[in-house]
Amino acid sequence: MRRAIEKIYTYTCMTLYLKYRPQKISELDLTSVRDMLGNILKSKTIPHAFLFAGPRGTGKTSAARILAKVVNNDENIIDSADVIELDAASNRGIDEIRTLRELIALTPMGAKFKIYIIDEVHMLTNEAFNALLKTLEEPPPHAVFVLCTTEIEKLPETIVSRCMLVKFARPSVAEIVEKLKIVAKGEKLKMDNAVPAGRQGQLTMIATAAKGSFRDAIKILEQVVASGQPVQQVLGMLESADPSQFVQLLKDNQTQPALEMITKLVDQGGSVRGFIERCVEELREQLLAGQSDLPAGRQVLGQIEAFEKAYMRTRDAAVPQLPLEILVIENSKTRAAGIASGDARPELQNSKSLEPRTQNLAPSHSKSKFKLEDVIVKWPEILKAVRPKNHSVEALLRSTRPVDIEGSALILEVFYKFHKDKLESQRCREIVEQSIGDVLNTDPIRVELRLGQKSKKEEVSAETIEEDIVKAAEEIFKVDAI
Repeated sequence: MRRAIEKIYTYTCMTLYLKYRPQKISELDLTSVRDMLGNILKSKTIPHAFLFAGPRGTGKTSAARILAKVVNNDENIIDSADVIELDAASNRGIDEIRTLRELIALTPMGAKFKIYIIDEVHMLTNEAFNALLKTLEEPPPHAVFVLCTTEIEKLPETIVSRCMLVKFARPSVAEIVEKLKIVAKGEKLKMDNAVPAGRQGQLTMIATAAKGSFRDAIKILEQVVASGQPVQQVLGMLESADPSQFVQLLKDNQTQPALEMITKLVDQGGSVRGFIERCVEELREQLLAGQSDLPAGRQVLGQIEAFEKAYMRTRDAAVPQLPLEILVIENSKTRAAGIASGDARPELQNSKSLEPRTQNLAPSHSKSKFKLEDVIVKWPEILKAVRPKNHSVEALLRSTRPVDIEGSALILEVFYKFHKDKLESQRCREIVEQSIGDVLNTDPIRVELRLGQKSKKEEVSAETIEEDIVKAAEEIFKVDAI
């Protein structure tokens, strides 16, 4: 996805955590998981469904993506349409699972297996679980599921019993230290090298403060490097600048204490951007801990959007902490306006300005921004929606594939100039854009087409199919010009 979800919660283009994310089974940080998956993948039979369960920040999603590459023997599979990632926290209904079931019937485009990664699977509704269960009971041979959860106790036993369970235990301090050593070595970081035991001591302190999360440990290491402050001082600052306390101050409309916390953070040399990231992570935990029901879920999503806006502003701000201070003041004004109008939950008044995130949990008739994952999952349904409007356009659209989202535009890759020219006509474009909007229930969108080049492998495997598409389209246009 891949994911919008990562954009919200990590923000930076390449944090150290993403940069040093494991790429192979042998690089997985948890020894128990590394050994178990290694043994499973050595066998001739691959389970059709895995369940990765464990605390946040322990590498479940990374392991799922590595698994997809290994079973398909393809390093680039993650960027293909044969790996579909679904965030159950924002796509938790039966419609999404039904669409997934329809998509499962399709064979892989170029890989041996189609991999379906469902993150935070415990967030699915009961109806969605029932639909998923039917798929797990009778899976096609080309499908492999990887279900990820931080709360396995919320999953129906019928789901758990049909999966190969892989437990991601909270890592020990020693395991986190080993990960930090890899990052420090790769980045050529110098941390008290003059003292023989200095580096080990500092990394141990960071690992202990991370409380069992590889991700949090690396974020703390980043903050130490960025601030230039001793580890002890940064850890002390992190303790005093508690994101959960700051978020609560905003909810309680405690403007002055919130502003004072920001001032203290900056005076101690803390990173404003790092603090915003930790606040968003705190809100994410609240969202996934059962606060996703309306109206509480919308409130949390609105706060995430406000922090994201502040984060973006910090890049060009003359005074680093100013965007965060503006967030606090705007929060106070919004709540004051809500109280004046008699709204007990004034933050909801701002919901329209907080699109698209706040609309993820809105009623089904409301509109929301689309995500690439949604388009890929519902692509067969989109083609079906185009057909009654103009089957010529559908024939052309089958030779394209959704590859990216840029702003409000969906990027479709097309491999023939003939197809591109036809689809770029006003009539074709209107049909495609209307159909996508109808299926995804999105805000207004526009489609952009780009010529792409297939790899040699893709050209060989798809040559016959594409020749048929070209011939069919040419025949169609003889009798059904568009």
